[in-house]
Amino acid sequence: MQMLHHLAFLISEEIPKQLRKSPVLHPRFISQVMFGRFPKLESLEKEFLSSLKSSTKEETVRIAVKSCQYSIVPLMDKLMQWLPEYEADRMDIDDSPDEQKRLFKFLHKLLYDLHLYLERNFYRYMDDDYKIPAYSRHLFHRFIMETVVTIKSSPRFRSLDGRLQRIVSAPLELSVSTSAEEYLTYCNRDYVEKLAKQLLAFVRKGNDNVWRLYNRLQYIDFNSVEYVRYLIAEFREECSTIANNKEKYIWLIERRKKIAHQLVEEGTSFHTGQKSLKVVLDEWLKWEIYHTKRMLDLEMTSKQDC
Repeated sequence: MQMLHHLAFLISEEIPKQLRKSPVLHPRFISQVMFGRFPKLESLEKEFLSSLKSSTKEETVRIAVKSCQYSIVPLMDKLMQWLPEYEADRMDIDDSPDEQKRLFKFLHKLLYDLHLYLERNFYRYMDDDYKIPAYSRHLFHRFIMETVVTIKSSPRFRSLDGRLQRIVSAPLELSVSTSAEEYLTYCNRDYVEKLAKQLLAFVRKGNDNVWRLYNRLQYIDFNSVEYVRYLIAEFREECSTIANNKEKYIWLIERRKKIAHQLVEEGTSFHTGQKSLKVVLDEWLKWEIYHTKRMLDLEMTSKQDC
């Protein structure tokens, strides 16, 4: 991709070289980049598509997409570093009298448009363990902050057990913390967004209770270790209030059926390398059912002996 190579040269070599001479780029240089001696800068999406040469091989497309992703994200981040922080909220506004800022925004928009194009059309080929661009992180930060305020100010959320509140909101808070730059990969961003939407739906639905929240979290396989421990502790506590083994056995069977029938979104998981929440709960319930059945059998044997 000739144009992308040209942009990479500008952002990595030529502009830093000019900035070493002076912190303010010369207007003539800016004019040359945008309108003058440099090759005309236009739609990168068309050039990217032509670079694929109508290839139908999955691996060829995957390599091309990842290569493009690895090239443009650092370039966008470098441009963001040259802009004042407050400009992150004005990236789509081109009314600054400062030509240097306008140049950086112009170059960033070219690359960000290509990035959006990749996400819309080639997302399955992208490296989802790669960190997202700084500007995407900024936009996501704004969405999550609004979500956290909405959730935590909700009476329904505040009515939940304090430990449960902390467990389900922790991923959202981590995504807007100081360590978010390394934490927010494409994969993590996508999951946190799904979690945020499920929590928003929970606090906005008039008839949702804590069991509905459990179902929502199982749907997106929220297999956080802390959440698994919390849920099993809640099940165990509820079981402990049932003195009759037959009633306990029925409760466990019904709970296992409900969990088994609850849908789980395909390809979604908080920790992809761990067992799913559904599997862990099913294993625990299976052994609780086995143990309770043994207790029932012993009761029956004792009654027969009498």
